[in-house]
Amino acid sequence: MDNIKKVIAVVLIPAFIMAAMQSYCFATPDSMKVKNGTPVILRLTEDVSSKTKNMNESVAMQVAKDVIIDGKTVVKAGTPAMGTVSWAEKAGMLGKEGKIQITADSTKSVDGQRIPLRASVTSMGKSETVMSVIMSILCCILFLLVPGKEASLPIGTEIKAYIDQDLTVEVQ
Repeated sequence: MDNIKKVIAVVLIPAFIMAAMQSYCFATPDSMKVKNGTPVILRLTEDVSSKTKNMNESVAMQVAKDVIIDGKTVVKAGTPAMGTVSWAEKAGMLGKEGKIQITADSTKSVDGQRIPLRASVTSMGKSETVMSVIMSILCCILFLLVPGKEASLPIGTEIKAYIDQDLTVEVQ
């Protein structure tokens, strides 16, 4: 009987202690529920202009701020995000202004999942139509050829997007 007690004391107790310590030393991932509509702040990483971009072209962005749920980060700041030019019109004659609209498409979670996003931002250039018509009447018909201003969204422009579906993310 004493031998059994010694075996328990020497073999089993240290095994239990090591198993208990292992659960504290090695973090296991937690599953976090991320709800449809959770906000994600994005930042443009390139200039976007109605002069240089066309419909359906990609737009580079990144996550501007960590997305944190219940104290756990589910999307890290700096994570690349993609968008698309959904509407673009170049500035035209008669002072017509340029127009551009971009939509946020997706980013990635800390566990590498693609996260669909929804958001759009529109910019319109400055119309020069009135000035063009008045100057052409007063001075010269060639003023009708004056274009309006292009629409632009400079690098660093922030866009508030929203996660577009419920999902589960593995976090540390």
